Amino acid sequence: MRWTLVIAIVSGWFSLVSLLCIVYLLLAEKKAGPGKKAAPPRTVAGAGGAVSDTPALIDAEAGAWGLFVMFDNPSMGLNERLGTLLASAGAVSESRTKTFTLAGDSPRNPIHIANAYPPGTLPSFNQDNGTMPIKGISVKMIKKNRSATPNKLQLARLVTLTREITRLGGKAVDAEKHPVSEQGFQAVINGNARV
Repeated sequence: MRWTLVIAIVSGWFSLVSLLCIVYLLLAEKKAGPGKKAAPPRTVAGAGGAVSDTPALIDAEAGAWGLFVMFDNPSMGLNERLGTLLASAGAVSESRTKTFTLAGDSPRNPIHIANAYPPGTLPSFNQDNGTMPIKGISVKMIKKNRSATPNKLQLARLVTLTREITRLGGKAVDAEKHPVSEQGFQAVINGNARV
């Protein structure tokens, strides 16, 4: 009888400790969010500053998600190659806003391509290539409302277009003007970028 009482007390104590551990784990998961670990974004030092593994897509001033491409050596020849690239991608010149629009995989959230310097204006590339070399391009999706989230298919198309423009002779930067690495592009496609 004595051993039975000792075993009952020890098993009750283990049950209580186990229950408290389970409650703690449930509360900790609820606070951090289901299946998420709160970890700061990693950055890797590069030649042009910190290269972000999780780029910031949100541009608060423009109310859009997007990336920028800054050209290393702007020239009129680069303008011509950019016009050819946009035409082959299926981008349509918007004469009213002097930008290009690409419907992509989701016409509901079209991709807008605009000149980063001065903001918003691009030549049509039909009759001319503009009078000044283009120094940078913004590739973005306009937010329809505050609570909207970016469409992952369009994010993949945005990354593809940004990579193609980068091959013309530039570097991709995020909304905070930090260079974007290949891991950063993959984070955007996977929906892990900061929005």
